[in-house]
Amino acid sequence: MKKLLVSTLSLAIALSTTALNPAHAAKKGILSFFGAAIGMPIGLVSGLVRGSLNKGFKYADSFSEGLGGNFASKAVGIPTGLVTGLVAGGVTGATRGLVDGLVVGVEDPFSVESASLQGDDLLDYDPYAVFESEHLI
Repeated sequence: MKKLLVSTLSLAIALSTTALNPAHAAKKGILSFFGAAIGMPIGLVSGLVRGSLNKGFKYADSFSEGLGGNFASKAVGIPTGLVTGLVAGGVTGATRGLVDGLVVGVEDPFSVESASLQGDDLLDYDPYAVFESEHLI
C-alpha cells in the first residue's frame, strides 16, 4: 500500500511539474521534480507552523482589543483569538506551503521560498497570500 501511495504521489508531482510550466520543467530537468518533491512536504510543515503562529498572535491581539482591552476582555479574547488563529493560520499556511513547494519548487528548486522559509523572522509570513507569488503570474 505504501509503495502504491508513494508511486502515485511521485507520478502526480512529475505530471504537475510538467503541466505547470513544461518549458521550464524541461530546462531544469530532474531538478524541477526533486525541487517540488522536497519543497512540498517542507513547505507544508513550515507553512503550517509559521501560519498558525502568525495568525494566532494577531487574532489574540485583535480579539482582546476588540472586546475592550481591559483585563476581562483579555482573559476571553486572547485564548479565543489564539485558538481561532492557530486553526485558520494553520490551514491556510499549510495550503500556501504546498502551493509554494509545488510551484516555486519547479521554478526555483531548493530555494528558501520553495520551502516557505522566506522572511526576516518566524512571524514574517502571510498565510493568506496563497496565490500572490511572482512565480504564479
